[in-house]
Amino acid sequence: MKKINNVLITGVAGFIGSNLLDYLLSKTTWKITGIDNYSTGNRKNIEAHLNEARFSFIEGSIEDIKSLKPYDCIFHLAALPRIQPSFEFVTEHISANLTFSMHLIELMVKENNFPKFVFSSSSAVYGTPEKIPTPESEKIDCLSPYAFQKYEVEKYLELLSTRYPLDYVCLRYFNPYGPRSFNPDNKFNAYSSVVGIFLYRHKNGQQLLVTGDGSQKRDFIHVYDLAKANYLAAVNPNILNTAFNIGNGDTLSVLDLAKQISSNYEFIPKREGESDITFADVTKAKQMLDWFPEHDIKDFIKNNI
Repeated sequence: MKKINNVLITGVAGFIGSNLLDYLLSKTTWKITGIDNYSTGNRKNIEAHLNEARFSFIEGSIEDIKSLKPYDCIFHLAALPRIQPSFEFVTEHISANLTFSMHLIELMVKENNFPKFVFSSSSAVYGTPEKIPTPESEKIDCLSPYAFQKYEVEKYLELLSTRYPLDYVCLRYFNPYGPRSFNPDNKFNAYSSVVGIFLYRHKNGQQLLVTGDGSQKRDFIHVYDLAKANYLAAVNPNILNTAFNIGNGDTLSVLDLAKQISSNYEFIPKREGESDITFADVTKAKQMLDWFPEHDIKDFIKNNI
């Protein structure tokens, strides 16, 4: 793997993309290009960096990218929303979550140029897993089009790597939270967190809406820890063509989360296609990436209510 000097972040104006931009600008000397069409991202998230010499921004679609030769690493975060909308807007999600990803991979093949490819996948690929905590070896059981599309990209990378010298890492995010996790102007914000939604509703005097009985448990991971995982996946030359769970390694029920934020909550019908529990076994990431989560959700809530 060649030295990293220039990188591309897709979905740079989104929740995770903008936090990754912050992280890389503060931790590296890399030149960073970001692309976003603002379908789920927000210009405000990157506004502070638009005049920085090391950051170049392209407003446009991934299909507008005609070459990846300028880049040593691609952080592919661009995606369309979440689980429930993927049942309703199926074709739109296939285009954003699968077709655009394949455009990048096909560019590598066409140019015979294979920069490191760090793909933002999802723990949703496990469905409701049998093994808790869940290791990367758990069987895949996609319960939604969104989960299936994420896994399709993983599988295409795996299959194509048998023929081409792809250098990729798939990061299976569990339940991200942190700054900019909820954009009230776009209810379909990619990777939007129930933590951000609850905090927003609480600050605006609204009831928190708990789906089902709230017993579903989630492994919440801070976006700064995700950014660090992306960085470590990129710079480690010994990590090749594999997947990592990126979670905190513990759980909190949605009802307990609501109670930590407000006593003003109500229950709404359970949503289909969502797992009963997400709980990451992060042993592999700790051992191979030397990555450890550093943030606690309880501290975040205390500092933001």
